[in-house]
Amino acid sequence: DKNPLAVELCKVALWLEAHNPGEPLNFLDHKIKCGDAIVGLAHKEELERGIADEAFKALPGDDKATAVSFRKRNGEERKQKDQMTIDYSKDVTEAVNKAIEQFQLFKSLPERTPEEIEAKQKKFLELNTGITYSRLKSLADMQVAQFFIPKTAVNKGYICTDATYRKYLREKIIPTGMPPAKAEVLAQEKGFFHYFIEFPEVFQESGPDRSQIGGFDCLLGNPPFLGGQKLSGTFGDNFLEFIQYQFYPIGAVDLVTYFFRRSFDIIKERGFQSLISTNTIAQGKARKDGLDIILKQGGNINHAIKSMKWPGIAAVEVALVTVTKQYWNGIFVLGGRIVDTITTYLDNSEEQGNPFKLKMNEGKSFQGSIVLGKGFILDPDRAQSLIAKDPRNKDVLFPFLNGDDLNNNYDQSPSRWVINFHDWSEEKAKTYSDCYEILERLVKPDRIAKKGDRGAEFWWQFLRIRKELYQSITPFKNVLVIPETTKYLTFAFCPTDIVFSHANKIIVTDEFDFFSILKSSIHLYWVWKNSSTLESRMKYITSDAFEIFPFPINLKIENKQSLNKIGEDYYEYRKKLTKELKLGFTKTYNSINNGDIFEKNIDTNLKHLDKKTIEEKFGKETWNFWNHLQKTEGTCLWEEAVNGIVRLRELHKEMDVAVLEAYGWTDIQLRHDFYEVDYLPENDRVRYTIHPDARKQILKRLLELNHLYFEEEAKQGLHKQKDVEAFYEQKGQPIPEDVAKWFKKGKGKART
Repeated sequence: DKNPLAVELCKVALWLEAHNPGEPLNFLDHKIKCGDAIVGLAHKEELERGIADEAFKALPGDDKATAVSFRKRNGEERKQKDQMTIDYSKDVTEAVNKAIEQFQLFKSLPERTPEEIEAKQKKFLELNTGITYSRLKSLADMQVAQFFIPKTAVNKGYICTDATYRKYLREKIIPTGMPPAKAEVLAQEKGFFHYFIEFPEVFQESGPDRSQIGGFDCLLGNPPFLGGQKLSGTFGDNFLEFIQYQFYPIGAVDLVTYFFRRSFDIIKERGFQSLISTNTIAQGKARKDGLDIILKQGGNINHAIKSMKWPGIAAVEVALVTVTKQYWNGIFVLGGRIVDTITTYLDNSEEQGNPFKLKMNEGKSFQGSIVLGKGFILDPDRAQSLIAKDPRNKDVLFPFLNGDDLNNNYDQSPSRWVINFHDWSEEKAKTYSDCYEILERLVKPDRIAKKGDRGAEFWWQFLRIRKELYQSITPFKNVLVIPETTKYLTFAFCPTDIVFSHANKIIVTDEFDFFSILKSSIHLYWVWKNSSTLESRMKYITSDAFEIFPFPINLKIENKQSLNKIGEDYYEYRKKLTKELKLGFTKTYNSINNGDIFEKNIDTNLKHLDKKTIEEKFGKETWNFWNHLQKTEGTCLWEEAVNGIVRLRELHKEMDVAVLEAYGWTDIQLRHDFYEVDYLPENDRVRYTIHPDARKQILKRLLELNHLYFEEEAKQGLHKQKDVEAFYEQKGQPIPEDVAKWFKKGKGKART
């Protein structure tokens, strides 16, 4: 644990639990340790990696020229190292074995009396200051420290490049000088933790030929959760750069994913890890960079609960996942049921691999603008007063649509305006003095405080303008928009003469056949399977949902006409219904998925019942719907509302059938009804949707179609070599000659 107090409390807890009256408290310092569980080295073999070039990436606060200079120097030194034949492994192994030998002698010391405990503690301190331990730790610390040392002129003497490190590695003494001294300071400050040094008896090699790498038999834990986008802000850019290097390949994922990867790295062959996680561990990038890689490295999931409410106070859904480092021929238990297998999605579907981005979907989806600065945002009255004062201000004042507007306003209208100076120069922005003054007063002070950032240099502009988005939608009057975080797939056509918040994803189309496909259950379950979630809400990340989605191609005219008609019918009816109900998308779809709202089983005389009776007989959601209609002026009658909800369900069913026909999968029976879906929280799992068997069949075929499309595009030389290699590696096949030819000629991704 990084917290020294937590370490001491752990010892106290063990003493209280295991203390025998009349005997001294056991010595535990060699068992319970303080440090960062994911920042440091795991195995002795890592010492030979040397200093990574990635350690010299220029980060905020670094001097770019200094960082570039050291990176170039380090790269040249590593090339020279590759030409040398010196082998350090024997020396490192001897040092580690010596540490193990010393530790075994220490472990055998008795601790029956206070004097023996004191003697054991003294011996432990000797080991931690001796040549063997100190040398290995200094070398390991220097590797990690280079990621944390600011690359500035002042720190040049502290920085250690590969040649210097290998000089220390060759010498059989404790490293001395400025680089190891600085590394030691940083190690204490940041809590660098090297498992093979701190637990030498656990990581000793075993087997007849000592070829089996050591590790823990079993790891149990409740690692910390923290969203991937928050890591650098919480722990610093240096921390993020190191762990992304250490656990490559890995992207912007929750902190818990790194703990899964580290845990698997430090358990032994045939060992187990059983961890609590956010349920996002089986979703999106966290799944691909966590469980997926663990299974590729020989792991197997033999027990899991995909999603359950945290038993404590925190309102969070968690997953329980057990992984073993071996081929598993025992039973698999998923959600309390014995199944044939457990995939990285934490389900028991047939494992077919991951989907890949498709060229056909490239450049059709975008994220909205990242504004960064509350001063940009205005209420409508303030915006209109600025336009009334100077009509020129209309050039830089726009309605501003965020995710809440799209889901909660029944007409999806923007509730705020925004000052938008596009990519203009500051001189041009100044000519709009009223709006410029607002930003200068409310935005500039915070922006310029972050030196070296684009937001500081161009403080009067959005942090991310998304110029390519607005250029792409210029020919269109309306485009499809969906909030990034949403409970339902709430696509809506929105005008293009507004500014879209980063909380929205924009699909560049104005066609209803496209809307039908994206709004269908076919696309819905693809999104739930491949994207991340936040409790009962999905995160519509276009790279994990849209860009990999295999749309039906070569549509027959009648299929396209059918999709257009049902899409328009559904859209216009939904628009009319939300206006009559005066409800946004989220609350409207809550009623769509409420199995108690039916023409045949709902009492049209609810006004004669009180709240408690309605909730007991028809559920809380029915009461919310009824109560809204009674207290909101201008809404339709209860009977009309119920009929409207039922009709929208029927239209959704027709839409799903039309989409399925477009794919040619008419052999699948959709069987629309109210079903529990296992990926949602326990208290909110019922949806009006297709049968679970149909869902499994559709997901299987969509993945097969994604692979087919990708392979066809690869044959045309449309994909990068690394992506093609990953695709065929997943299939367990060599790259076919008609695909490999593009890379042999240096033409990978040459065509568009």
